[in-house]
Amino acid sequence: MLEFFKKNHLFNSLLLLPYALILRLAVLIFPQARIPGEIYGHWGKEIILSVQQWGLGSYLLATFLVFIQAAIVNRLYIKQSMIGEINLFPGLSYILLTALHPAFIDFSSILLANTTLMIGLGYLFDILKKERQEENRFMVGWWFGVSGLLYTPYLVLLIFGLISMSILKTLKIKDIFQYLTGYLSPFIISGLVQIIVRKDPVPSFLDAFDTFGIPQFTSFQNVADIITVFIMGLLLVVSLLGYTQLIARKNIHAQKKIDTIYALVFFSVIMALFPLKISVQFLMVLILPFSLFLAILLRLIRYPAIAESIHFILFVAAVISQILFVI
Repeated sequence: MLEFFKKNHLFNSLLLLPYALILRLAVLIFPQARIPGEIYGHWGKEIILSVQQWGLGSYLLATFLVFIQAAIVNRLYIKQSMIGEINLFPGLSYILLTALHPAFIDFSSILLANTTLMIGLGYLFDILKKERQEENRFMVGWWFGVSGLLYTPYLVLLIFGLISMSILKTLKIKDIFQYLTGYLSPFIISGLVQIIVRKDPVPSFLDAFDTFGIPQFTSFQNVADIITVFIMGLLLVVSLLGYTQLIARKNIHAQKKIDTIYALVFFSVIMALFPLKISVQFLMVLILPFSLFLAILLRLIRYPAIAESIHFILFVAAVISQILFVI
């Protein structure tokens, strides 16, 4: 099946939509396999809750959004020369990982925030270009700020953005100011709207820090939880141990960009301090970076049969984790 996604053609890209639908078929057909997506952010609560009332429509919308995100991921990593060759493996990997657990599949705050995070990463990588640097730094901050408002743990992107820009190039005071201006703008707008509409001068997004601290961990008892935690943990170990291979034969700019994705994985530890309880849904913060790592690993495997086997195992694991909620 991987052969269909080795070429970056329009038809091949469109195949990712039926691929996503087939992969999520059990959840789409059987209501008992559905788990409501997590709503955890200052922006979009009412909209997400309303969409989740659509039943099957909510899952179809989430699937279409994942398809769009897969297209953005492919464009992002191909444009920035981070894969090593032009293929659709990053988007394929993203769709695959977002179907690993039924809790990942519904419309949720983090699914929505991942879209703005991807856009922000695109501007982040573009700061290496000589043109429009001021605009790029402002837009990085803007989209990271919006991501934090959509999904509370993404407030950590404030620090991540500064660290990442310093990895990519030397920062000056004006660069930091431009970034912070962009990051704070959505919060200022949100606060002004709250003052005007709700007559409340205290910004409600400050409540995000009420539960900040060491979280409680929900028990992972069912097989779907165990499968998902095992696969995500295995991907983490492989990506850390295989760092040298992942950046091999890439230019210095591509290596720096991959380093920022590793930094995003590191900052997921800090993100875990926001929720009161950590469930399997939190692992979705790792899907975006892991989609890159998995795509590069699939490309590096010399024997197509082995790569196909890995893909097949992950595909079957995702289907089984959904079916377990049906039987």
